Amino acid sequence: MFFADGFEEIEALATVDILRRAGVNVVMTSVTDGEIVKGAHGVQVFCDQNIENADFYDADLICMPGGLPGADTLGQSKDLKRLVLQFAAEGKPMGAICAAPAMVLGRHGVLEGKRATCYPGCEGMMTGATYTAAVV
Repeated sequence: MFFADGFEEIEALATVDILRRAGVNVVMTSVTDGEIVKGAHGVQVFCDQNIENADFYDADLICMPGGLPGADTLGQSKDLKRLVLQFAAEGKPMGAICAAPAMVLGRHGVLEGKRATCYPGCEGMMTGATYTAAVV
């Protein structure tokens, strides 16, 4: 799970919590300087690692929460962009919540020819996707 200042706390932390309860090894990764990030509602989180020092060779899934400006910052991360493009090329699963499908996946062109949804108002960034407006 990737974090940047302004992430949406419930989207990120509930996902981490549920996956960990299910026995999934979730590594919380900051894309900003250092490992401490502050959510959109002031909750500070100490991540397990920083993306600059991370190795994702055995990662099976990557996930990005929404929130502003968090999702936009995730989309601007060059390290995360490389990883998203690598996962797309390898056909590995990626999850993106709220604004992140548009601001990360859409921004980097990995939704081309796919059905996708996102936070209302962000659909213009869903490059190449068939926007569904589905509530998920």
